[in-house]
Amino acid sequence: MKVTFLGTGVAVPYENRAQSSILIELDDFKILIDCGIGSYHRLEQIGVGLAEIDAVCITHHHLDHNGDLLNILKARWLLNCDTLKIFGPTGTKSFLESFLEAYPYLRGKLKFEIEERKEFTLGGAKFKALPTIHSIESQGYVIDNALAISGDTRAFKDFISQECDIMVHELSLPFGYDADYHTTPENLKSQLEHCRAEKIYLTHLYPMAHVVKDEILEFLEYDAVVAEDMMSFEL
Repeated sequence: MKVTFLGTGVAVPYENRAQSSILIELDDFKILIDCGIGSYHRLEQIGVGLAEIDAVCITHHHLDHNGDLLNILKARWLLNCDTLKIFGPTGTKSFLESFLEAYPYLRGKLKFEIEERKEFTLGGAKFKALPTIHSIESQGYVIDNALAISGDTRAFKDFISQECDIMVHELSLPFGYDADYHTTPENLKSQLEHCRAEKIYLTHLYPMAHVVKDEILEFLEYDAVVAEDMMSFEL
């Protein structure tokens, strides 16, 4: 399994980062976890064609996590690609339907299938979707008990304690903020005693968190690294 961060950014511009998106490669099967704005172009930069994407798994329906979904679907129609499998939380079917209401010329042209199941298999790997704590319906993913991806959430035991080798967890906020629907350093550290991952990649840092990222890493006292766009690792 190869994992590439296409976008590690947030809903405001910072350091030319694309918004949230991760590419999972399982032999010849390619999956996007979220597809925020900019991920569409990151794929081109790493030489992965849109026709190669087999599935998209959405954590929640905020623009910085799904903003390029319609771009991807329209481009795949123009390129005469096969049907794209889309997985997401409850409400994903309604969300795509609202897109087609806004852009009716695309109705009947885009090829996609939507599933809102909590367990499924893609490319031979078992995916488990777990509810997370955010301002709207949201979920994180655990893949083959090897990789866990939180999406946007406050850090909490039920997700942090999932069996995995690597965890990708958001860390939106710096010290001193309330961890209501996003993670702070204090919030994350309070949950690390439950973490079973050997290493954590931190992503989705707002600018004020990036400014103190070195202090955050020292404070956590864990094998953690702040993810960058185009960074890859293998499991």
